[in-house]
Amino acid sequence: MTDDRPTDKDAILAEFNALRAEVIARQNSQQALLSIQLTAAGALFSLALSGAGRAAVLLILPLVTYMLAGRHVSHSYACLSIGTYIRTELSGRVPGGLGWEAWLRAHRSAQRRYQVLNPLFISFPGISFLALLGSLPYLTSQKASTTGVILWFGWLSGVGLAAMSARLVWHIRTDSFLWIGPVPGNGDPAS
Repeated sequence: MTDDRPTDKDAILAEFNALRAEVIARQNSQQALLSIQLTAAGALFSLALSGAGRAAVLLILPLVTYMLAGRHVSHSYACLSIGTYIRTELSGRVPGGLGWEAWLRAHRSAQRRYQVLNPLFISFPGISFLALLGSLPYLTSQKASTTGVILWFGWLSGVGLAAMSARLVWHIRTDSFLWIGPVPGNGDPAS
């Protein structure tokens, strides 16, 4: 079986550089999403604490958090896919290989030992659960009315959204730090 892919080292390195630039752009987007999340949380908590009867605005946070966590996680998966492509498709086409992805994979186990609580759990689902707890006293003080039912429905929806945010973060955390298996390019069968 012949390989019809180009073997021009310059073309492969140009593709590698373009992919690394995409990873950097996606990581910058992730940082911006995290900044938006923290800013929105700070603004809504400030508004809720600024006066009586404003705690209901905290019910917006689980929805905002879920949307921002979803985008953050999608960028993480895209970066992981790019890394896999670099490692499995490009590296073998360059004499000597492209060692960056293999090096990262080999050193993930050392990083994993020190990874106790991913800050994304606090930044995304943690803020949602805190907002839900903060709105609970206001909700329990509401009399039985249409507004009260709508607020309780919003609160229960928020619990679901916060749980889904936690699930998203859990999956990307485990996928990001479970680089288990042989490292391609080291004479392993997976090469």
